[in-house]
Amino acid sequence: MAIEINAGLSSIAKVKRTLGLYDLSKLPQFEVVAVLECAGNRRDGLKAIKPVNGVTWGAGTASNARWGGCRLRDVLVAAGVPADLSDPFYANPRHVEFAAYGEVTDDEQYTSSIPLEWVMNPLNMVLVATEMNGMPLLRDHGFPARIVAPGIIGARWVKWLKYIHVQDREADGYYQQRDYKILPPIAEANNCEEFWPRFPALMELNIQSAICRPAADECLQIGKPYHVRGYALTGGGRAVDRVEVSLDGGSTWNLADMYTIQAKADSRSGQRDWSAKHWAWVLWSFRIESVPPNCTIASRAWDLGGNTQPSTAVWNYRGVMNNAVFHVHPPTTSSVLSRL
Repeated sequence: MAIEINAGLSSIAKVKRTLGLYDLSKLPQFEVVAVLECAGNRRDGLKAIKPVNGVTWGAGTASNARWGGCRLRDVLVAAGVPADLSDPFYANPRHVEFAAYGEVTDDEQYTSSIPLEWVMNPLNMVLVATEMNGMPLLRDHGFPARIVAPGIIGARWVKWLKYIHVQDREADGYYQQRDYKILPPIAEANNCEEFWPRFPALMELNIQSAICRPAADECLQIGKPYHVRGYALTGGGRAVDRVEVSLDGGSTWNLADMYTIQAKADSRSGQRDWSAKHWAWVLWSFRIESVPPNCTIASRAWDLGGNTQPSTAVWNYRGVMNNAVFHVHPPTTSSVLSRL
């Protein structure tokens, strides 16, 4: 993995270093429990409005894991980037670009970037990760090393890390400039090219909840109790404040029970690096005392920033960041045999 600093300041010399897994292992090691969510999660809800450009994901492209590795901040400091954010080096916005090994269909290679100031804040726990859930990364998860950027969309969590560049601009590749953006509803396949340069690349996750049980085709027995279950998440290090569930399509709401993991990063030396940031998802449940006939179950989450999910989906051409109130319309029956 090559690290190159080319920031356009005479006070910072252009540096290029090559690091292997052994070099990364000699830096302080940290762990962070964080949710990884594709920006196209729940794209099926936008495709139901009209066609979108992207794989028709349901609500299953999000997962939580314990990631281990060194902080990207420490890698960059070792390569010569100033650790102090008050340094004149940070007077102008700068970015950290990542590239992946392997072939892609729309560009020469997969590249993406995030702001350098975000990376250099130690509380943000951006990692060059080499482990997942206490084990070395598998190939599918990015072996030998990948970026873990908690609170940011999965497109920035570059796998199979090839290089890291510090530079004075965003990545100029396809997946930063012509993908993973929320274009206005007037942008469609025949005119989207004029809109890509006008709108920013997505970074932070938005507030989100989904119902995992019941599944859309799961039949519930009328008059019997049932536990609705799901997940909720949000971005930027904010905490999910509450999850609400409705049994009448959103006319009335009740609080769900949440099961949370306190956001923290434990160094492998045994010393805890306490953080006020929250990176993990929240699992939740809600007990229906008596399933009503023809029920429409809905969920919505709120975070500490006062953000919640909109009542209806806002269509965009790329089909990203759909976080509308989640609805399930399970079939119901009065017969116990239908549940067997």
